[in-house]
Parts: sequence; structure tokens; C-alpha cells
Amino acid sequence: MKRLLLVCFALSTFGFGLSAQEDVEDKFKTMEDKFDDAFEEEEGDQMTLRFFNAEDGEPVSGAQVIIDGIEYETDYDGKVRFPKIEKDGNFPAEFSCEGYISAVYEFEVRALTIFRNRFSVSPILEIGSMRIVLDWSRRPRDLDAHLMNKGKYHISYRNDRISADGTARLDKDDRNGFGPETITVNDINEDDYYSYLVFDYSNRGQTNSRSLSKSEAVVRVYIEDRLAKTINIREGDRGSIWKVFTFRDNKFIVFNEIVN
Repeated sequence: MKRLLLVCFALSTFGFGLSAQEDVEDKFKTMEDKFDDAFEEEEGDQMTLRFFNAEDGEPVSGAQVIIDGIEYETDYDGKVRFPKIEKDGNFPAEFSCEGYISAVYEFEVRALTIFRNRFSVSPILEIGSMRIVLDWSRRPRDLDAHLMNKGKYHISYRNDRISADGTARLDKDDRNGFGPETITVNDINEDDYYSYLVFDYSNRGQTNSRSLSKSEAVVRVYIEDRLAKTINIREGDRGSIWKVFTFRDNKFIVFNEIVN
């Protein structure tokens, strides 16, 4: 805590604003979480899953999570801890919480370690709404989500954050790794043509970079009261643009391609 206060004081002293201080605090908090989880895996013989609100990135407490038939409840930090799983594979975690969309999230265990243990969960949506949530690992620090509605708007941090008609918005932008980066459309038009892609802003201009493909990025699309689609990035390709999917007439076309 002393180290965090000193860093924040130094940033303020040298002219950085509140936003810079918040970025540093978020980064330190995430590092603390990772060290804490790793310690429990190594010393406490337990594993950890963490759940965050996709709209604002805050932990979700009081949620019920069922793992291997046993129900757990998330604490103040949005986490549940459970006995270590001894075998490799993908395992389901059934999430439910008042005010949120219930869904089953898969986590992967490799060599007694959870490969990705952070999940951004969606608050309940109105009828006819869609929410697109991007999560990834620590690096690259800055991935930008882009949603284009052909001929109408382009939602992203560096374009329109709210569409002119008010039906689409960037709920949350993240520039320190992990996410979530979230876009919500409040009124899906079946005749509209939606395209969604992710741009590796941290490595912009580096056409041979594999950083994006190594980001462990995952996109989850919620429609009304359900998790409709989960897309995990394909590893090994070079490039800075992840072409994820298009959506029209209530149908997805998934590309999952990295291009320049």
C-alpha cells in the first residue's frame, strides 16, 4: 500500500492527472490479484475464478457459481476459491446473480493452473439489445473494440463513443490489459449490417507482430437474456487487426481471422 501511495504521489507531483493515477492503481490491483491467486494455487491447494461487471469493470459480489456440482459465492473482490483440479481440460462454471445474465463459462486447466480465470459478466439487457464484451490477458495493454453499423455509425474509443441516434455506445474502454472493453446496442435492427473487429493499438504499425494472437483474447456476445456467442482468438497469426464477426438478421458469421 505504501508503494502504491508513493507512485500515485509521484505521478501527481510531475503533472499527471487523476486518470493516470487511476491507471496505476488499476494495474497494481490486478498484479496483486494475480500474485494472490498464484499463491493460493501453490500454497493453499486452491484455484480462483474472478467475475467482473462488463459495463464498468467492477467486481461482482454475492453471485452463485457452481463448479463440479458444488455451489460457491463470490466475495467482495468478485472471486470464488475451490479445491485444486488435478487434471488438464476445460471445465464449466455456472454463474448466476440477481441483475445479471446467467451463463456457463468455461475455464481451462493446464498443469494444475487455470489458463484464464477472469470473466466479465453482463448485467441484464432490455429486449432487442446486444452487448459485446472483449477480455484478454495482461499484454497487449491496449486493444480497441470496433463496432460498425454499415452506413450509420462506427463505435470505438477513437471514433464515436455514442451513436448519433443514441442506440449504441462504448460502455467501457480499457488501456491497461485484461479488459473488459464493452459495447452495447440497445435496439438491434434486423436489416442492419453489424461488423465487429479488434485493433491492437499497442502494436499499431507492426504488421508482423504476433502480440495480438498471443493475447488470449475472447469475445462474448450477449443478446437479451443469454450468452449467444463466445469466440476465442486464434493463436499464431501475425497482424494487428482481429476480424471477429458480422451480424445481420439475427445470424452470426464468425471469421476469427487476424489481418493487417
